[in-house]
Amino acid sequence: MATDALANLTAGNRGSLQISAWLAIALGVLSLLAPFYAGVAATLLLGSYFLISGILEGIVAFRAPSWLGTIGLIALAAVSVIAGLFILFHPLAGLVTITLVCIVSIFVVGLAKIFWSFRVASGNGVLALSGILSILIAILLYTSFPSSAASTFGVLVGMNLLMEGALMLGFLNKEA
Repeated sequence: MATDALANLTAGNRGSLQISAWLAIALGVLSLLAPFYAGVAATLLLGSYFLISGILEGIVAFRAPSWLGTIGLIALAAVSVIAGLFILFHPLAGLVTITLVCIVSIFVVGLAKIFWSFRVASGNGVLALSGILSILIAILLYTSFPSSAASTFGVLVGMNLLMEGALMLGFLNKEA
């Protein structure tokens, strides 16, 4: 199935995807070299996204006032705009908050992996070990929190960009 999907890519499309992959890798390396600045930049992008999406949701809500979900959409729009403005005006507080959310997420994912290793994967040791390691990483990050907030989110962004770029290149080169 992946072969069929790749067969439909033209050389130009492959080239665009390769450029995107190398750009992700380059940005990942930069993020790992300067994790604080990468974390702040990613936080500001997230704040901008919240602000823009909140404004657009508000526009949609006021254009469809008779829609059943209008009140909920207005509330969501207001929360998004407030969160976006807060993050844009206080990027370091936003970075600390996002880092804490990431730490909690890593911990919860670790618990889920352990649960699923016994519930679905019949005691899969690798999945359980991955869950235990996730929980340990979350605990290590939390014990150094909030000082870890200065670099944790930037490192996570950098690792994600590196992995996305490498996976995209691997996917493109597999069938080349």
